[in-house]
Amino acid sequence: MKAPDSTTEISQLRLIEPNVERDAALGVAWLNGELGRTTLQSMGNGREAIAAMLPATIAQEQARVRDFLERDDQLNWMIEHEGHVVGAVWADLAPKDGLPAPSVHIMIGEPNARGKGLGTATIRRLLEYLEQQGNETVYSRHLTTNQPAGRLLKSLGFTELGKPYQRDSLEFQNLVRKSRQQD
Repeated sequence: MKAPDSTTEISQLRLIEPNVERDAALGVAWLNGELGRTTLQSMGNGREAIAAMLPATIAQEQARVRDFLERDDQLNWMIEHEGHVVGAVWADLAPKDGLPAPSVHIMIGEPNARGKGLGTATIRRLLEYLEQQGNETVYSRHLTTNQPAGRLLKSLGFTELGKPYQRDSLEFQNLVRKSRQQD
């Protein structure tokens, strides 16, 4: 689903509409690159899912980006920093894989963009957007082995929801965040 472009608290960090040609080429480069498999694992993809995605092709990635734009159960943005797309962020608007909705997810595909606070600013802006749309509770999850993702989400007010659980031989922790309006 198309979502409105948006600025963040970091200068030159914007959330922009996905573009099939631009983003499919980036997706192929990220997924087939040195850190592609590791990035997919840190996002919670099991061996079988990764095997089905790699090696990535332009046609597969074009279809994935078109799906971002056409689906009505998800909001999707690309993360642009200093004029370059460095990742993607999305919100599932319907429950998915045992996680209530809306739920937020992020992928920084450009390794040089990691660890600079871009993910925090991006998720913060997405949470603001979801609150403006009337969502008082937002969910997320992370692999228990992805400690940076857990720290990022907890720094934004997420707390653990239930106990860690196994899916596709991976261990996840669901999280919940109540809006400040509910306090």
